[in-house]
Amino acid sequence: MIQDIAKIIGHELRAIRFQRNYEIYVEEASTALRSYVPQNPEFAITLGSGLGSLADQIQNKIVIPYGDIPHFPKTSVKGHKGNIVAGTLQDVPIIGLQGRIHYYEVADQPRNVGILKCVFPIHVMASLGAKNYFVTNAAGGLNQEYSVGDVMLITSHLSDKIPNPLLGRKHAFTRVDGEPTSRFQPMHDAYDTDLTNMLFDAASEFSQGVHFGRYIASSGPTYESMAECVAFRDGLFVDAAGMSTVPEVIVARNRGMQVVGMSCITNSISDDGTNNTDHKEVVDALDDKDTQERLNTMLLRFFDKYKESI
Repeated sequence: MIQDIAKIIGHELRAIRFQRNYEIYVEEASTALRSYVPQNPEFAITLGSGLGSLADQIQNKIVIPYGDIPHFPKTSVKGHKGNIVAGTLQDVPIIGLQGRIHYYEVADQPRNVGILKCVFPIHVMASLGAKNYFVTNAAGGLNQEYSVGDVMLITSHLSDKIPNPLLGRKHAFTRVDGEPTSRFQPMHDAYDTDLTNMLFDAASEFSQGVHFGRYIASSGPTYESMAECVAFRDGLFVDAAGMSTVPEVIVARNRGMQVVGMSCITNSISDDGTNNTDHKEVVDALDDKDTQERLNTMLLRFFDKYKESI
């Protein structure tokens, strides 16, 4: 009994310390990374479930395990390797996050610490000066025109049961342009139109399997029920469903980063809302050779086009 109470008190004290020192911990993590990554990255990229192999396309790369960075939260989900991969893509300086922390992994942590850990890497990327954030995820296709292996370019998002990462006290962060962050962050322009169109152009060879659409992030870790799928699609007009991305995008925009996002459709949700999938099916869909080749081609062409634009 005494041991249980001591454990609870220990959890609470660690949560208080993390909350109070959040800005300091972000700064310490970014300072540690700066010794590996002296050049400001143009892009930070999160490589979601099964998409970590895209890091193989990064040239001149340096790989740093999350565990080697002070205070950096560690991943616990298969398909999320938990490495930072810094280098270049088509001569564009980038820093890749090979795996993410989902809210469902840390939702039991007290004092809002769970959601703060989810977005900790994005704060670090912004503190390193990354101007842009490229977010990827695996998602179930609610839109009946989507097929497994298709790509959805995210135009807007909704969130279901995941806390907003800007809740609570306002942190003393600045934007990547040096201006103070806003307490009330506009989200009408969450996904940059120019970057999204640039990504669509990069995917022109695969245009039949590339769509523009709306994404919803549920807390997970359960997949959506039939009723939820029908409500999301027919009531909220959502095209794809996942368990991540939205908190990251909110913080990226709050820190002044431009955002472009894409979902790889790993399973089709039927017209009646049946979502009969599991994590193995999601990872297997992403491991498909043709899908990997298509995603790699899109990514490299996108950075070619970005390089031409600057």
